[in-house]
Amino acid sequence: MSYRESSITRRPTPRRRTPIWRLLIFILVGIVVLFAIGFGVSLIFRGSGTPQADPSQSSIAEPLPCETTMVNPAEVLPISSKVKVSVYNSTNKIGLAGDTAKVLKARGFIIQEVGNDPMSKNVQGVAEIRYGPKGASRAQLLAFHFPGAVLVQDNRSGKIVDVAVGAAFNELEGEAQIAAAMASPSASTSGPGCASAEPAPTQEAASEPPSEISPSPSAS
Repeated sequence: MSYRESSITRRPTPRRRTPIWRLLIFILVGIVVLFAIGFGVSLIFRGSGTPQADPSQSSIAEPLPCETTMVNPAEVLPISSKVKVSVYNSTNKIGLAGDTAKVLKARGFIIQEVGNDPMSKNVQGVAEIRYGPKGASRAQLLAFHFPGAVLVQDNRSGKIVDVAVGAAFNELEGEAQIAAAMASPSASTSGPGCASAEPAPTQEAASEPPSEISPSPSAS
């Protein structure tokens, strides 16, 4: 018995296609990886290109120190017997400088000169207290005796202080009031970073020897 071979045509098995969502995931993962690599490389180059801070420059940029302490004027200002004063009349009132100088002398101040104002000024206020850098603390002491007086710093080299009595002056402050005011603590700044308008008084007062420190004005 013969069999006839039949030709059977086989169709190729179709390949299964990769789902689109899987391709999208592969693409997104690749983008994230590339972004991470690029970001890391940029950080490396950026870090190597940043200049390191110079220690000397950082020390210069630091603010200078400034300290504020509470002090009693009586503890830092000189006593009246160490202060030389020239008393001048800056008004038309006869004998004003002489009378004022007598009271200051009775309070222990050393009177250097008495007369009319050598600057020929007509001071309308209580007084002008004129001093040089070395006499700043002495001028501050006199300011307690002349409330309302104006402190005027000039370029004199010595410690002598000039008091130009003005038209608004009536009498010196009472000694009891002066002692109370000088015993009241007040803020004082010290240090190279302080922007004090008058740093000289604090520096000079601090350099006074202990024998020149008095808790209250002298009343000899």
